[in-house]
Amino acid sequence: MQTVDEVLRQIAEALWQDRYDDALALGRNAVRRFPQDPEVRAAHGDALWCTDELEAACRAYSEAARLAPARALLWANVARCRFALADFVAAREAAQRAQAVEETPETMEILCRLAERESDLEAADRWGRRAHALDPEEFPLPHRVDEKDFRRLVTEAVNEIPESFQNALAKDVAILVEPVPEKDLIHAEKPPLDPGLLGLYVGVPLPEREEIMGGRALPDRIYLFQRNLEHEATSRDELVKQIRITLFHEVGHYFGFSDEDLEERDFG
Repeated sequence: MQTVDEVLRQIAEALWQDRYDDALALGRNAVRRFPQDPEVRAAHGDALWCTDELEAACRAYSEAARLAPARALLWANVARCRFALADFVAAREAAQRAQAVEETPETMEILCRLAERESDLEAADRWGRRAHALDPEEFPLPHRVDEKDFRRLVTEAVNEIPESFQNALAKDVAILVEPVPEKDLIHAEKPPLDPGLLGLYVGVPLPEREEIMGGRALPDRIYLFQRNLEHEATSRDELVKQIRITLFHEVGHYFGFSDEDLEERDFG
C-alpha cells in the first residue's frame, strides 16, 4: 500500500507534467485514504486550483489549514484562492492568519495586491519589497510609473494599431485606464473575473453586432489595469511591451478574434 509521501510525489509529478486531470483524480483518491493529512488536502487543493475549480480549491486549502493551523503557507493558499474569487475580506483574514504564524512572500504578495485595491500604494510597495527580499526570483518588484506616464504609454500603443483598425476603434470603442478592476466589473460575471487580469474588452464583438438604435451600436470599452500590468514588468521596456500585447489582445476580441487566433498572432 502506498504511503502518504508516495501519493504526494505522484500528485506533484502529475502537476509538474501538466497532467491536471490525473493530478485531480490522484488528489481525490488521496483525500479518501488520508482525510486527516493536511499535506494531502493541500495537494488536492493544488490540483483543483490548476483545473480552475477555485471554490473547491479554497475548501481544500481551508481544510488543510484547519488541520495544521501553524502552517503559514496553508493560510497563504487560502488567501490566494479567496483573492482570486474576489472575496477580499476573507483574503485579508486568511493573509493575516498566515502573517501571525510566519512571514512568507506568498502572503505579502496578497497583502500587496489588497493594498493596491485600497489605493494605498505606499503600503502595497512596502509589502512588495518584503516579498521580493524573501524570494527575489518568484516575486520581482513591479515597475511603477505615474498615471500620466502610463496613459502616455497607452496612447503610444494605440498609435501602433494598424490604421485600417483605427477608424473603427475611434468611433465605437472607449479605451479606459483604471488602477485595478473594480468590484462591479469583477462581479459582472459568474464566477467573478480574476482581480489580477491585465485588460478586459466589454461589449459586442464586431462580427456579432446587429443594427441597434438607428444603426448606432452601443459604445464598447477596453480596460487596461495599470497596477496589474506593472506587476508583469520589471523595467520600462517590459511594461511598454506588456501594455501593447494586452491592448492588441483586447482589440482583437473587439474584432472577433478568438484566443487561439490571438495566440497565433503572438498576442495571447
